[in-house]
Amino acid sequence: MATKNKDKTKISTRKPWGRLSEDVKEKILCEINSGMLSKSAASRKYSLPRSTIGLWFEKRNLTILAQVNPLNVLSAMDENQETRLLKKKIDELTKALADAQLKNAGLETMIEVAESELKINIRKKRGTKRS
Repeated sequence: MATKNKDKTKISTRKPWGRLSEDVKEKILCEINSGMLSKSAASRKYSLPRSTIGLWFEKRNLTILAQVNPLNVLSAMDENQETRLLKKKIDELTKALADAQLKNAGLETMIEVAESELKINIRKKRGTKRS
């Protein structure tokens, strides 16, 4: 309980427009990542808006991504890891293609039903000229 009060006094004594140090931000983010707190609980504990904590996560992720060079990651992988990664990507793309084909078939069916029930030509006839 004493640690809560100690942490809270640090943040509550700052001025409303004052910024937190990077160490305090990192401590809060580590608590959330470790599962000790949720974003909502951290928001209540440290009297901070959840959106601010979310922005810290985004900024942290972007800096991590900026530091990682994708070419170095692929060159560091052995052939087995690279093969698994490529197979996973192929599976994802195959699933996305199947979903798109299913959606296209559904839309085609919907147009055919609408044309037959409403007696309206929805599809444009080939060879007609624009006016």
